[in-house]
Amino acid sequence: MLTLDYMIMIVATVMSIVILICVIDWRYFRDWVVVYLFKCVVDFAWGSPVVSLKLIRYPVRLLPHYYETCIFFELWIFPILCIWYNQVTRKRSLGGILLYALLFSAAITAIEYPLERYTRLITYIEWSWFTTFYTLTITFLMSRTFIAFFRWGCRYFEQKH
Repeated sequence: MLTLDYMIMIVATVMSIVILICVIDWRYFRDWVVVYLFKCVVDFAWGSPVVSLKLIRYPVRLLPHYYETCIFFELWIFPILCIWYNQVTRKRSLGGILLYALLFSAAITAIEYPLERYTRLITYIEWSWFTTFYTLTITFLMSRTFIAFFRWGCRYFEQKH
């Protein structure tokens, strides 16, 4: 039987695919693959201890026998949203980069909070919506810093040859 929790995950998957196909500018394929992989590593490395420390629990999740964390969010949804964030901020000033990190984080937090209240997808234990907000903001900014460093490195080392 298809529960509300799984229906939400299916809708989120479809929306992510739509973002990938219709919104992402694939002329920057190399950058987006780097952002995606960077976010997967950071989210998985950060998310696993958060669950192990019993700050958050994910009662309904993919592959529950193998992972306690929400790999669906950490390895699919959030990295795709991070690609979108990096695309939006690609030519923005520092103020725009910060503003969009706050806006993207606020939007995700606004979705997560009702999910925590009314579904079994996430349960806050020693966590709050504000913790979600600022940790998302930090990770968006980390990804933006990393891709800027990556682009600089590519330009620098291409000039050496």
